[in-house]
Amino acid sequence: MAIYKKVIKKLKSGTWYPFYNSFYEKGLVDKRKILLESRGGTALESNIFALLKELNSKRYKGLKLVLSVKKQYRSSVQEKLRHYKLHVDQIVDTGSVLYYYQLATAGYLVNDTSFPGRFVKKEGQTYLNVWHGTPLKKMGRDNQDERVTMGNVMRNLLMADYLLFPNTYMEEKMSQAYMLPNLYRGKVLREGYPRNSIFFDSERAKETKRQLGYEGKQLSIYMPTFRGRADAVDTQDSLQILKKNLEELDALLGEEQILLVKLHPFVSAHLKIEGYRHICPFPQNYDTYDVLNACDILITDYSSVMYDFANTGRKIILFVYDSQEYACSRGMYENVERYPFAKVQTVQELSRELMTPGGEADAAFLEMYDTYECVEAAEKICRQVFLGDDLCRISKMEGNGRQNVLIYAGDLDQNGITTAFSSMMERLNPEKHNYYVSFRMNSVKEYPKRLRRIPENVGIVPIASEMNLDVITAVAQAVYLKTGKTSWGIGQRLKTAYDREWRKHFGAVSFNHVIHYNGYENYMISLLKEAPCSRTIWVHNDMVREVEAKKNPSRALLRDAYKMFDHVAIVSEDIRRSTESISGRKDNIVLIQNCQDYQQVLRRSESALVFDENTQSTVTLDELKKIFADPGKKIINIGRYSQEKGHERLIRAFDRFWKNHQDTYLIIVGGTGKLYEQTCALARGMESGKHIVLIRAMSNPMPLLKECDFFVMSSFYEGLGIVLMEANILGLDVAACDVPGPSGFLGKYGGTLLENSEDGLLKGMELFDQGKIVPMHVDYEAINRESIETVEALLRIAGTGQV
Repeated sequence: MAIYKKVIKKLKSGTWYPFYNSFYEKGLVDKRKILLESRGGTALESNIFALLKELNSKRYKGLKLVLSVKKQYRSSVQEKLRHYKLHVDQIVDTGSVLYYYQLATAGYLVNDTSFPGRFVKKEGQTYLNVWHGTPLKKMGRDNQDERVTMGNVMRNLLMADYLLFPNTYMEEKMSQAYMLPNLYRGKVLREGYPRNSIFFDSERAKETKRQLGYEGKQLSIYMPTFRGRADAVDTQDSLQILKKNLEELDALLGEEQILLVKLHPFVSAHLKIEGYRHICPFPQNYDTYDVLNACDILITDYSSVMYDFANTGRKIILFVYDSQEYACSRGMYENVERYPFAKVQTVQELSRELMTPGGEADAAFLEMYDTYECVEAAEKICRQVFLGDDLCRISKMEGNGRQNVLIYAGDLDQNGITTAFSSMMERLNPEKHNYYVSFRMNSVKEYPKRLRRIPENVGIVPIASEMNLDVITAVAQAVYLKTGKTSWGIGQRLKTAYDREWRKHFGAVSFNHVIHYNGYENYMISLLKEAPCSRTIWVHNDMVREVEAKKNPSRALLRDAYKMFDHVAIVSEDIRRSTESISGRKDNIVLIQNCQDYQQVLRRSESALVFDENTQSTVTLDELKKIFADPGKKIINIGRYSQEKGHERLIRAFDRFWKNHQDTYLIIVGGTGKLYEQTCALARGMESGKHIVLIRAMSNPMPLLKECDFFVMSSFYEGLGIVLMEANILGLDVAACDVPGPSGFLGKYGGTLLENSEDGLLKGMELFDQGKIVPMHVDYEAINRESIETVEALLRIAGTGQV
């Protein structure tokens, strides 16, 4: 019943779209059909409009044109089609069942942004992406705010058979922003933007100006950049400034001057252009570039339209009244102050500049930002892509010749796995392989700062969407994960589904090796299990105990994954036996100890002791500092508030210890985990409750750890326990219960092991009080060197095709 309710809920919410899977698997690709989509179905604009005009000529007779338009924009698009006497064979509502049928069966796909997250390009389909503008604002990896959400755009670009770059500057910036040089395997069209072809038609410019009724007047157009957020315009301030500027400018314009205003759709919904003498709204049913071609002057700020309009040789004015603020908030590739256009910051300056000659693009600007523009751009591209005529400048991304390695890192939350991952990534040599870190957008979008844990010298490939599920696959997956059954077609159905998922996320890229570093998550284990290359999965814990305690991941899935992955990397010799017991296979298990960035631990410990803005704790920061000023000893444990960390028995052991040592304190710092409130209640009920400090989470607990005296690990099971190393690096006495993971590490390096019980933890505290904790002597540099050598050896084996 629970599964049934879940299925119904997801179908109603649209999270699942079962029709698309059927269309994808069973629909035949029609090479005579072209699906075009502009701005996600919200318009018929610019490059897509120009291509559609070209496709209406007789040479493309026999091709079926399908246009994707969102339902609320259908009437305006139809009006525009009628105005320009353009024909399409079918308009489909973006996101509808019919839309997904066309997306799965059209032989040609054309977009100026990206198709939705569940889209997978099929064998036999040809995808042309004609991106919607030359970027001035930073994008993709270059924009901190976009790193979490860039995944769908990136995979669309990588899936495209053709990418259009109209100038050398754009090719450089987009390639670096989306890490294309070593990943993209399609063709680059070095041709002009189809929408800019009209700028070479002076007769059309005169005719449009006459049609609009502005013949003989100075016709300017103002196209400001959107300054808000789609969910809430920095709005009221931006709108009020815009309205005030327009009112002042209208009063200053002469009778022979007309200013057209084209606003971002979100802004235009809040501000109507009406009631002015010289300022008019953008004419309905006209294409933006048709009107631009009729204008004498362009006024903008940070919009890429300046690069396009430069082709006219006419005046451009940059009205940059907030240049410093905007550059700081958005980040830009270029300083527009260097551009050969007039810059103004006040309405009065703008009014004067409208009557001043000059301000056109110079030859150097055109060479950099309009490199390939020409009147035949739309024709050349359409004939090249749809008719196979060899007319375009075509190039391929050269790359650096190194092999590509994909590493799934999990949600990058602050825990031992993420710490070990970051330490490893800092030490892998980027000159030997191209490393790309992957993460699920939905797992980190609420915590974008986590991405700072990924080194800047490695690439990122975000996973932009969740699974394309249908009812039968969902049921099959539930049965398999619970029982391990693969009969009755269950195994084949899941293989088909995850093959499709691999193609959706990564199929356009050639990876030589994939690493599931996190080692958890049913979806990711299933996905990377189907990778068509060498595969390694990390084991950070005693997974037999982990599955017993949490029922996740699936024991059946782990069994099959540990059998099928080429390498299973255990972080401690202590968990070898439990890992072998899951798969029954020994030959693919390899020991790779966690790397430890000991220098970073020391550096972080030198920071001031602070709480984060959202830190929850049973004491204030000032109270904590007073505790550290007290001469009593401080015992500490760091580990998520979860059952396996043994916090309950640790607190009970401390309560017994405290009765004879009432100047001591126990401090527990957590992270993830669901037992914080329960643990607080337990501590409050103890006699020693006022000497127990519980902190839910801290982004940097190292200064706190450094101030403590004794670190004790109370876990029932572990993989290794990175925090053991961190405590040792900072000079604390260290002890742990004698369980797999800590047992091997402390045993190897001469540490103190305790009986795996509450009594054992009490004994450890007494040994600490008596000064009998054995110090450890660990060469962390040697551990790091050996671990990296082992990882790189696995990658070399993958590169030879051996496993």
